[in-house]
Amino acid sequence: MLDMAEREGVVDIYNCVKALRSRRINMVQTEEQYIFIHDAILEACLCGETAIPVCEFKAAYFDMIRIDSQTNSSHLKDEFQTLNSVTPRLQAEDCSIACLPRNHDKNRFMDMLPPDRCLPFLITIDGESSNYINAALMD
Repeated sequence: MLDMAEREGVVDIYNCVKALRSRRINMVQTEEQYIFIHDAILEACLCGETAIPVCEFKAAYFDMIRIDSQTNSSHLKDEFQTLNSVTPRLQAEDCSIACLPRNHDKNRFMDMLPPDRCLPFLITIDGESSNYINAALMD
């Protein structure tokens, strides 16, 4: 798909998945998997190749932080803005436990809340009524 995007300037995810499924039964079985394919291709097209060999990192980093006099920006800042554009935004309902009044004091900043689906499960020993902590479990 990425070769097609580069070569032709278009992607045909539907027909690609259709062809994959004709050759491999059960390939791309859920809506979430189909959405993931779209997200992955979009991210790859927008972000491009970002891997830097360790031996070249120092030089690459100094090149990335150099400010372009015409745009008054740096490549690092541009990459960060691109990363923000492909990162899904959480909605208030995604963080409903963090937004409960009893948990407000446990949040350092109300604009940085963990989503409910990533909360660690804590067992309280002293019988505290809330086992919430402002943290998120990540794979």
